[in-house]
Amino acid sequence: MGQAKPFTKVQLFAGLIFQNTVDVNSIFSVLESQFNSNIDTVSDIFNFDHSTYYQAEMGPDLKRIFISFTSLIEPDLAYRYKGISNKIEMDYTNDNCRYINIDPGILSLHNILLFSTKNFSHRIACGQGIYTELTLLFSKEGYTSLAWTYPDYKQVNIQNYFLKLRKRYHKKLADGAINYV
Repeated sequence: MGQAKPFTKVQLFAGLIFQNTVDVNSIFSVLESQFNSNIDTVSDIFNFDHSTYYQAEMGPDLKRIFISFTSLIEPDLAYRYKGISNKIEMDYTNDNCRYINIDPGILSLHNILLFSTKNFSHRIACGQGIYTELTLLFSKEGYTSLAWTYPDYKQVNIQNYFLKLRKRYHKKLADGAINYV
């Protein structure tokens, strides 16, 4: 019989999709305050042009950026950050249209998980109306996408960001990562 052990802390990150007119630095400050942790990495800004899913609500020429946070978190509580991000999005809404979409996720040495308010066949209920999905698997060759992985998470430049983030996370674990939430 196996013995239950404490979970290994994970790296919290967020993917943001936004209009050109949005000052992402001001949103970074809000996220740091609400997530109770400083931002420690920021990806390049990517064009969000592989899908028109958000265009009706947010407009054309959307951008995508990823950020990670200094503190490592408990994986079983990570879904709560989706509820927090939904509240932040409401502050950037006009006439029921968002200016920004914030999708928190977690990175471990083995995979990347994303959180959603929408249920689907490959999603698992976490709590408070939030679901999680396995988005990318890590192996020696890098990240492997799955049938439901979003197209932008399949892009080499975005996976390269996560590979660098994984190395940074691995170092935090090795160093004993003093900053925990």
